[in-house]
Amino acid sequence: MKRAWVTILLLLAWGIGFANEDLRIADSCYAARAERAKGDKADPKNARLMIDHYLKAMDDSSVLEEATEGYVKSLFFSFRFVHFEKHQRKAKLDSLKTISEAAYQKFPKNREIAHVYASALSMWGNERGALTSVKEGVATKVRDVAIMAEDYQVLGRAHYVLPYVPLVLSWPDKKLADKYLSLALEKNPRDLYNYFFLAELRFDQKRYADALDLIDRGLSRGVRTNFFLEDKRGRWQLKELQKKINAKLDKK
Repeated sequence: MKRAWVTILLLLAWGIGFANEDLRIADSCYAARAERAKGDKADPKNARLMIDHYLKAMDDSSVLEEATEGYVKSLFFSFRFVHFEKHQRKAKLDSLKTISEAAYQKFPKNREIAHVYASALSMWGNERGALTSVKEGVATKVRDVAIMAEDYQVLGRAHYVLPYVPLVLSWPDKKLADKYLSLALEKNPRDLYNYFFLAELRFDQKRYADALDLIDRGLSRGVRTNFFLEDKRGRWQLKELQKKINAKLDKK
């Protein structure tokens, strides 16, 4: 009898492990997403592998939320860091928006999924322009999702980049962009994009000394090993903005 129970427990353990094997493979691919990168472009084979295994893992209800989170994160990562032709951008952004929206509706309290959805929606609205943004209610959707997730970076960025339509929308508002991007940096000073987005806003405000100070602070932080490609590109963007500001100051 005792042996029978041990056998049953072993079979259950084996079954659970087998059911989650796709998730384990996908997570390992995501952790290794900077390996075999060329410049700031990720290895497309590894990206495809993690996307496929997260998708397979979603068939297992016991890991559905974790697999869904990984799936939308890997799609977002691939959109940003895997090379594709420019004519494919619209279709890929449409797909990212649709998939992340469905994932958010299923798991509205998952902050990682909310971040991807709000980011994708904001990029989509910016690319489609003011009329489509108003028609689709992009500004309101981004605001509601980002506030729920306390995602101040996306919220501030949306106030900065989404089209402004006077008398129709109460936002975007660059004063609120300042507020939320400052909160994002305060909340997470390790993320180089928090320095870059706020420095970009300071440049737009003609506060060049403040922008250069933010850039120096961001560059002094170095690159996080678990966000190697993200921070590598973040450093490049900080340096490019630094050149732009210095060129502007040299003309004065």
